[in-house]
Amino acid sequence: MNGSPLQIIFDERHRKPLLVALAILIAFAAGYFLSGGGSVRDDKLARGPAAETAQQKADKAEPPKETKATLWTCAMHPQIKLPNPGKCPICFMDLVPLETGAGPITTASLTQYSMSETAKKLAEVETSPVKREHAKVNVNMVGMVFEDETRVAFVPARVDGRLDELYVNFTGVMVNGGDPMVKIWSPTLIKSQVELFESIRTKDVDKEVIKGAEEKLMQQGLTREQVDELKAKQKPILYVTLRAPISGVVMKKMAVLGQFVKEGQEMYVINDLSRVWVKLDAYETDMPWIRYGQEVTFTTSSAPGKTFKGKVLFIDPVLDTKTRSVKVRVEADNPDLSLRPGMFVSARLEAEVDAKGRVIKSEWAGKYICPVHLSDTPSDTPGFCPESKMELKPASAFGYADEKNPVSPLTIPAAAPLITGKRSIVYVELPQADQPTYALREVILGPRAGDKYVVYEGLKEGERVVTRGNFKIDSAMQILARSSMMHVPDVKLKPGSPPTQPAAEEELVEKVEAPAEFLNELTPGIKEYLALKEALVEEKLDDATKSGEKLAQFLKGMKIDRLESKAHETWTKLSDSMSGNLKQLIEGKDVEGKRKAFGSLSEDFVRLLMGFRHTMDDPLVVFHCPMAFDKKGAYWIEGSEQRRNPYFGRKPFKGQDMLQCAELVERIPPEKTSAPEKSAREQPASSPVEKHEHDGPKKGGSDEGGSHSKHEGDGK
Repeated sequence: MNGSPLQIIFDERHRKPLLVALAILIAFAAGYFLSGGGSVRDDKLARGPAAETAQQKADKAEPPKETKATLWTCAMHPQIKLPNPGKCPICFMDLVPLETGAGPITTASLTQYSMSETAKKLAEVETSPVKREHAKVNVNMVGMVFEDETRVAFVPARVDGRLDELYVNFTGVMVNGGDPMVKIWSPTLIKSQVELFESIRTKDVDKEVIKGAEEKLMQQGLTREQVDELKAKQKPILYVTLRAPISGVVMKKMAVLGQFVKEGQEMYVINDLSRVWVKLDAYETDMPWIRYGQEVTFTTSSAPGKTFKGKVLFIDPVLDTKTRSVKVRVEADNPDLSLRPGMFVSARLEAEVDAKGRVIKSEWAGKYICPVHLSDTPSDTPGFCPESKMELKPASAFGYADEKNPVSPLTIPAAAPLITGKRSIVYVELPQADQPTYALREVILGPRAGDKYVVYEGLKEGERVVTRGNFKIDSAMQILARSSMMHVPDVKLKPGSPPTQPAAEEELVEKVEAPAEFLNELTPGIKEYLALKEALVEEKLDDATKSGEKLAQFLKGMKIDRLESKAHETWTKLSDSMSGNLKQLIEGKDVEGKRKAFGSLSEDFVRLLMGFRHTMDDPLVVFHCPMAFDKKGAYWIEGSEQRRNPYFGRKPFKGQDMLQCAELVERIPPEKTSAPEKSAREQPASSPVEKHEHDGPKKGGSDEGGSHSKHEGDGK
């Protein structure tokens, strides 16, 4: 072994660390040269400044501009619209952009939805034209077969006697009119024959006596042929045969051989089942389409594959309160006796309607019909029925439209409308749009006629409505927080009308200059308005009428010659409108009518005072009741912040006290003459109506916001 012991020890201690360090150094150098570090300068000279890497270009490129959404909404709660992204305050889902850099939402866009041709194909949108065609409303009913009460006959004993022979001895026998039923021996009948013989033998007897004797025998069961035979032979007939009065089925048999019967005693019951009644149950919602004389088709499980026909003869005038249905009686022929009393049937009635929803029957237009006996050829002139002797009535008396050429209704496929209960909407294709565009249209539907609906209002012939994909379009409208089947549109577009321009977000009541003397003269009118308001609170109609008359005289007596042109025009416009409302208030006979006129009067009065101001000591306060007039809302003015609702008054409404149902929406300060306040007055003020709608109530709702949230009753 070479070297000293010390050198050997050093090598053994440091050999391993040196090897590790050397390996790291070699790896670093190799990576440096392999990455091109040694020729960076040469490469740059060779490539020049244009040979930049893609990453360098990306770093130097200008970052894209971020398109900020004007509004953010929730996919599950489209009524949420916030200016910034975040979480939905209801379900805490992430908000999605509503509009991206497209500018303000116009009124037209609230009811329209556009998509590309590709999106239309993916959504499988299909449309159908609005047509004017015949429409028949189908009414389905169930019922039971009954015997015709006009075709039931009894076979009674005409005289006292003994039944010596029965020709019909069991029930269910088919008999024809005139067939023998029983043979009866009767002492009474023999006595009547003897009376006839004596009348004939007596000389100088009146012929009427003989005729009366003959008639008596025929009433007791003899026929005219038998009576003539008696007169010829003058020999009594000991037995009389009673015959069937009508053709039919013997339903009951009470006669027994050898039985002694009394005059008038029933022996048989015969039903003529060649014609039957069918009594159907019609729901009250189907009654507008059922009329006397309409044809009804029905089936029964006892005769599969066979359809029967009948006509409506009678509609029960009384509704069954338990089943909420009305009995409809139908008369049907039954020549082969397939229909048996007691059978259940399923019936269907078709009622043709015109454009106004009236039931029509063209063959009866202008004709006269019998109210009891239906005829296939109704009379062209009034008169009397030859069978019932009843007076003929015009078809219009039974609820038919009396027009020979009725106008067919507008119809759309049943898949087109989206029905929410109170509202029905359709999506109409706009033909002039650059891309597939569909506008929401609220329609008034008539009855359903098979696979289509009758449309009363909202569409015109030739327009195309969406019949497939309408739910997808409506879902997209809901996500965008636009008008949809679940959200009432702010603007209703009439068929064929162009889109309306977007309304201003708030109505500005501009301050007008008026002389101080003119403002001082407004004070009596304001006080009269407050007196009118108090009269409506207490429901004192006479006081309200007197205050209305005084306020009308006040408006008429105001001198406006000293006003400038702009103030003169503003006063004239508002004064004329208030005068018309006061006339309705004065002429109103009840408190509801007076309150309705007062609501319109108050809106103009608020605009008047906000424009001209006043010179009273304290500010006037404008209140809004959101529950008035069926939740449409109404305004009024108070002389202080103590609210006394004139639209409900002191009387509780549906068990709730509505006297203080109001929210403070505006204060109208008195007019001052100092410079700072004058400059502030010249700023336009928001109308309380629009201010409430867009800004909501003022802060401090417990002091100023009213208590309307505590009252959930319906408005007047």
